[in-house]
Amino acid sequence: MTVRVPMIEQKVELVVAGSGPEEHVIFLSPASEDHALSETVEDYLQGPRRFLPMSSGGIPKIVNRDHILWLKVEGKSAETEEEEITLVKETIVELVDGTRLEGYVRIGAPIIHPRVSDLMNQDSEPFLRMEDSGSIYYINKAMIRYALPR
Repeated sequence: MTVRVPMIEQKVELVVAGSGPEEHVIFLSPASEDHALSETVEDYLQGPRRFLPMSSGGIPKIVNRDHILWLKVEGKSAETEEEEITLVKETIVELVDGTRLEGYVRIGAPIIHPRVSDLMNQDSEPFLRMEDSGSIYYINKAMIRYALPR
């Protein structure tokens, strides 16, 4: 007998160290531990799991979160947060492989003097969320060489 937990499939574009962008499917839980809604991509990446289940081309994989350079989700609607935003800052990041990504980072309310460096230094979130027109990037902070706030 096989027991399966129903999951929500989310298409993403993923880059891990040493490879180019590939389409993957990640599996989100229909219930989040942190809020009343289903698990989000942000919950999936920022949570305590080090190894993340996904598939590529129908082949199941378990990916080491530490080796992800970035993960991209198309469309903002599924990931819109109801958080009070104090600052939206245009930023360019360069990754350890030389890739440059440009977009907008949001700095949330509890920070008294919001700066991009404060967001980058939050140890509780290993991924930096950056938005561009119609996409959301989750960038592994450990893979960022430097950031250029505009």
